[in-house]
Amino acid sequence: MLKKFLLSAIFLVWTHEAIATVEGEKAEAFMTEIGNKVITLLTNHSISPQEKAAQFQDVLETKFNVRAIGKFVLGRYWKQASKEEKEKFLALFKVSTVSCYATRFSEYTSEKFEVVGSRTEKDGGVTVLTRIVRPNGQSILIDWKIFEKKGEMRIYDVILEGISMSITQRSEYASVIQQGGGKIQALITALEKKSGRQSR
Repeated sequence: MLKKFLLSAIFLVWTHEAIATVEGEKAEAFMTEIGNKVITLLTNHSISPQEKAAQFQDVLETKFNVRAIGKFVLGRYWKQASKEEKEKFLALFKVSTVSCYATRFSEYTSEKFEVVGSRTEKDGGVTVLTRIVRPNGQSILIDWKIFEKKGEMRIYDVILEGISMSITQRSEYASVIQQGGGKIQALITALEKKSGRQSR
């Protein structure tokens, strides 16, 4: 419990940049629109997996604060990274995140997305509580941490069945960097291999 609290506190330090308080109803409407769009996309069998990935990346880049999430998951290594390393990492992070979500949601066929409520947080953000109802009646619980910055709402974290994807990635990335002698390039190389990209 203490570890989870500390990680949440660290997350706020990395992401809290001129963020305004978000209204619960506004955040719920924001997530309803995004959730329905993503479910429609994922369950559309008339387009190729490549097209789905491209459209999902558009959602990621316009509705998520990718830079803030990337800074958080890189942790203390963000300050150590050069400008070039940061740019390479963020580009690969986008590709990796799209692939991660596509894999997790690839089995969805005729699911229904529902917003079941929201919770205003002390830091000014709102956690929108949602569920994906599957054809067999089972539900997948997903919470979305949302902040508003410069008049626009963005998603900063996704909590899938109680597990923060940002915190999970942070731990995984730190392990790769540590195994690579503390070099950020080790993570960049690993992400390049995973995405099929080559270093330039």
